[in-house]
Amino acid sequence: MSLPSRFISWSEDRVFWFILISLMVITLLHYLTDVQLLPYHSIYRSLYYIPIAVAAVRYGRVGGILAALTTSALYIPHVFIAWGVVPDESFNDLLENALFLFVGILAGTLADAERQQRQRAEVAAQQLAQQAEVAERMRAETESILESIDSGVITIDTDGQVMQATRAAQHLLNSADGVHAPLHTQLQVYMTHPASDYQQHTIAGRTLGLHRTPLVGARSEQRGHVLVLDNLTALKSLEEQVQHTERHAALGRLAGGLAHEIRNPLAITRAAAQMLQQRLVDTPKLHEYTAVMQTEIDRMDQLIEQLLTYARPQRIAHCAIDVDALVTRTMTLTQAYAAQHAVRMISDVSPDTPSLEGDPELLHQALVNLILNSIQATPNGGMVRISTQSLCDSERTWLRFLVCDTGPGIPETDLSRVFDPFFTTRPDGTGLGLSIVQHIVQNHRGKVTVSNAAEGGACVIMDLPLHQRKEAL
Repeated sequence: MSLPSRFISWSEDRVFWFILISLMVITLLHYLTDVQLLPYHSIYRSLYYIPIAVAAVRYGRVGGILAALTTSALYIPHVFIAWGVVPDESFNDLLENALFLFVGILAGTLADAERQQRQRAEVAAQQLAQQAEVAERMRAETESILESIDSGVITIDTDGQVMQATRAAQHLLNSADGVHAPLHTQLQVYMTHPASDYQQHTIAGRTLGLHRTPLVGARSEQRGHVLVLDNLTALKSLEEQVQHTERHAALGRLAGGLAHEIRNPLAITRAAAQMLQQRLVDTPKLHEYTAVMQTEIDRMDQLIEQLLTYARPQRIAHCAIDVDALVTRTMTLTQAYAAQHAVRMISDVSPDTPSLEGDPELLHQALVNLILNSIQATPNGGMVRISTQSLCDSERTWLRFLVCDTGPGIPETDLSRVFDPFFTTRPDGTGLGLSIVQHIVQNHRGKVTVSNAAEGGACVIMDLPLHQRKEAL
């Protein structure tokens, strides 16, 4: 049996010195006291149990045995000295040494058992602490994973109360409610549905995909449900854009086919009207009718040309465009039309505006359409302003064209339809101007939007990327 490590540094252990000094003092008292003073020797003999017990508690069973043997080695000579004077009492003292050894073994064994139990408790506490640390780390990792995904996750107890909601779930529901908050009304309706199939609902202005699974506890008992919220808003918008593009493509193919088929009979009709007009010079009334026919035929021809422009694929030229020169050219062309409508035109374009790369004729056509629309929407004495801005985002740098008027603006119900082909609010409009502008801008990898200005009037915003690469067009 190996000694505890504390025996190695016994010289620094105060308990060791207490045991040693106690044994020496008690033994000295025995030898200095007359052997016939039995009550005193009985007291001294009982005092031996103190260092033996202290050694057993401090050093375990080995320490208790060593202390008992040391006590016997110190006490037995005194027993033999007293044997001749009080033999009966000396025999009892001799038997007392066996009791010393028994007490040392018993106390040491109990101390060793207590120490082992304490060590096991410490090991168990360390293991429990490690398990708690692992569990906390797993909880933190799980929470971090849940918080890092875009889908919202909500845990709901059997009473329908929210136990936990991730930040994504709170963001999707526009809610800051925490634990034990009531569930959103539409989610409550979904949770009461007997089937747990994937469903789509519009909640808080967002299109959300809902799916739930049972929340099972450690003993396989059901503690509630886990509700997953997928943000389908962007996907829904993309689907609508794809459908919108497909409709426009089909409409473009149809318009192109009809335009080609109509143009030939329209040319024949124009020629016939011109011949009638020449023959009916002496009949003013009929001559006027033929003039109206030609005017309407020309108008139809212009509409057909717009349809062809909208339908045919555009081949974009690639060259540097001086933005200031482009705006100046466009305003010069539309100045007379603005003067006819008593509308003032203002340009707020800096000569230092960076150049674009694209097709100058197509962009000129887009700007002309935007300015003409703004002039037609502006009452007499109003103003149309053309300005540019440079913008930067995470993707690239943009050049923004703004064409704003001081007209009545666009009704909110019509804002989402202004780019639809053939949608117009003017009796004499064709509804293709803004559609053609959108077509041109999208072919330049840009985007165009329409909004109402806070101070009144409508504002068309046309964003075109700067420094486009030729292969991107």
